[in-house]
Amino acid sequence: MDPIIRRSLILYLMHFMTWCGILGRFLLVRDWPAFEIIPLFMPVWLASSVVFSEREESYAFLRTLPLTDRRIVRTKFGLILALGTLYWLFMMGAAIVRWDGAQTGPTALVYITIVSAYGLLIVACLQVLLWRFGSSVTTAVIVVFMVLSLVLTIVHTASLKSTPGWPVLIRTGAVEWLAGAPWMSIPVLGVLALLVFYGLLRFGIRVKASSEACL
Repeated sequence: MDPIIRRSLILYLMHFMTWCGILGRFLLVRDWPAFEIIPLFMPVWLASSVVFSEREESYAFLRTLPLTDRRIVRTKFGLILALGTLYWLFMMGAAIVRWDGAQTGPTALVYITIVSAYGLLIVACLQVLLWRFGSSVTTAVIVVFMVLSLVLTIVHTASLKSTPGWPVLIRTGAVEWLAGAPWMSIPVLGVLALLVFYGLLRFGIRVKASSEACL
């Protein structure tokens, strides 16, 4: 088995299970706006997986193995994509199970897809930054991102409770427009996200090969 997968996969899965146990379960037992709030935590949890997986990563050791920079980058990006997809599948499955055509209807599916795509791409960018600027600098950036995301999500949650009728993300014009044909717009959003993700992967290979931040 690939040494990166052997060391990091369990960590990614543990983070996913933690998210499911702490937050994801509310998608199955709470009424809307659970589907407005819970997906916003997904990028934070995925970013934390990258941080912890890089804490004790030994690129000097990996270079002694038959692992090229291309393979390392593809493996790291593969983990991000696999777990990002797992979060998405969990949230989509919860929305479909609780389908009522309104609170967990087409708009929820499109919203979950948009947030998941955002989380996937932002975490991929953070992974590239780790290779470019090193762990110490980029970890600080990731921690700031995580804290700001949590604060903004908490503020948004409070606003939903204190202001009846306050505009919500899941009911924005763009989401509702895309939800008019969810079975077409969701695959299109997914393909666009994957194309950008692939572009970041290619860029990551160049950064990983040329940067001395991880020497």
